[in-house]
Amino acid sequence: MKTDFEIPIFPLEGVIVLPGSVLPLNIFEKRYLNMVDDCLKTDSKLIGIIQPLSRIKKDLNTFIDNVGCYGKIVKYEETDKKTYFISLKGRSRFRIKTTYLTQRGYLKSCISENDFKDDTDEINFEKNFKFSNSNALKTVLKSYLKNKKLSSNWDYINATSNLDLVNQLSMICPFSIQEKQMLLESNSINDRYILLTSILQNSTSSNEEKNSLKH
Repeated sequence: MKTDFEIPIFPLEGVIVLPGSVLPLNIFEKRYLNMVDDCLKTDSKLIGIIQPLSRIKKDLNTFIDNVGCYGKIVKYEETDKKTYFISLKGRSRFRIKTTYLTQRGYLKSCISENDFKDDTDEINFEKNFKFSNSNALKTVLKSYLKNKKLSSNWDYINATSNLDLVNQLSMICPFSIQEKQMLLESNSINDRYILLTSILQNSTSSNEEKNSLKH
């Protein structure tokens, strides 16, 4: 695949997809139904997910240089209400060069993968991951979930490798837009593990401080 190429773009605040991970999406807006229809007609079936980092949403120049991640549609289902359930499997991060509005109502961008050439190398991801046997993430996660009063399935969590868990938590935890973007843009999976552990720890400590002040 060429370094620079065009893909449809789906801007979603608070949502990221990471290489090798699967993101389920419920598509119901007409312009994004059009996007999926057009995407399914292509050989690559790629859609890029980005977070709008500017509040000036009508200015397409605000998307320039944004980092997102594209994925391939690996599952597609149409509902009785004419909406779509799709699953995107993350392939590679990218940086936006230009963006334009298509006649079908959705955005398309010319993107570059130059800064993320190793994203599709899943074998090297596993080989270079340093925290396979570390308990730090699961320990702080337990405190985080308890503090946030979030339900959890520890049989599943304990059965999940740290490599998969770091990406899944980065995607599903209710972090801020800025925290999600930092996790997305981490230089390596090791950096993401360290950053995720730090975010969970800081969030837990902050909540504990607030609760202590109330008493």
